[in-house]
Amino acid sequence: MHIEAIRLKNFKVFRDVHLREIPKLSVIVGANGSGKTTFFEVFGFLRDCLSGNVRQALDGRGRFKEVVSRGCEAENILIEIQYRMPIAQVSRLVTYSVEIGQDQGRPIVRRERLRYKRSAYGAPFHFLTSRTAAAMPSPTKKISTNPMKS
Repeated sequence: MHIEAIRLKNFKVFRDVHLREIPKLSVIVGANGSGKTTFFEVFGFLRDCLSGNVRQALDGRGRFKEVVSRGCEAENILIEIQYRMPIAQVSRLVTYSVEIGQDQGRPIVRRERLRYKRSAYGAPFHFLTSRTAAAMPSPTKKISTNPMKS
């Protein structure tokens, strides 16, 4: 597998970063506090999201308010990774993206997508597309069972 591009939006210090044409061997250098560790934390965050769930991944990092970029608390976190991997004995460009937001103080996955290019031309094949249409009721919210009066 070869990671070709990464897009991060509102993930800690990365307000809107799109790294393209990433070489197979890369060296990350920068001043203290510039985001070197945060860049690698993206992969740990995704691992925790996929092996557990988004809430657990966020809770382990101080919750949504500590992961979302400062001043962007009302916006979504976007992580998108493009990588090459063999599918049916052919190297294909695969894109995985996840958008995480908040609804009534709870983290939710607003959109998740997994797709790959079947050939050099044409539209990608969407293997998985998921969107959150509306807020789910809070588990502590009580639903009235009183019958309606006519």
